[in-house]
Amino acid sequence: MIDHHTEDIQRSMMEKCFKFEPTTIALASLAVTVVGTGVTAYGQAQQGKAANKIAQRNAQIQNNNALIAQQNAEFNAQLKEREDKRRRAKQRKKLSASGTEVFDGTNLIALAEQEFTDDLNAQLIRRGGTIDAANLRQQASITSAQGEATQTAGFTSAGASLLTGVGSAGVDYATFKRASG
Repeated sequence: MIDHHTEDIQRSMMEKCFKFEPTTIALASLAVTVVGTGVTAYGQAQQGKAANKIAQRNAQIQNNNALIAQQNAEFNAQLKEREDKRRRAKQRKKLSASGTEVFDGTNLIALAEQEFTDDLNAQLIRRGGTIDAANLRQQASITSAQGEATQTAGFTSAGASLLTGVGSAGVDYATFKRASG
């Protein structure tokens, strides 16, 4: 605990070193507190805005990737269908060349089952793309929400800093008034 004599010595030393009146020093300190509070609050708000902007951009990229995943799946399914159609045509041609009736009995059933399986595989490729795209869109929604929450947190922190700074400045001002009054 500092006694009054020590405070007087410190005040006298500050006056000699800086040649400012205690009133001037107190008001300057109060001004610095207010300005510092404003700068802190502004920085927190800007940080939240920047984080949200980045998150929204990332969400847009994820949505674009969802579209690409869907398009790739459709492209791959069409390639698979074309490949399977050629393979089945070759099988029919071989059977015909060997003198076997292609569209009769067991051969007809085998070809129909193969076509069904091939169609199912193409549908599974499309479904995989649809699922991947849905997952990417869902992740984009989460990323966007996180960005908005970060921006809100930045504004909340800025508001809290302003309130704390104003409160501190008020206490400093009241202390100054009591000391000078």
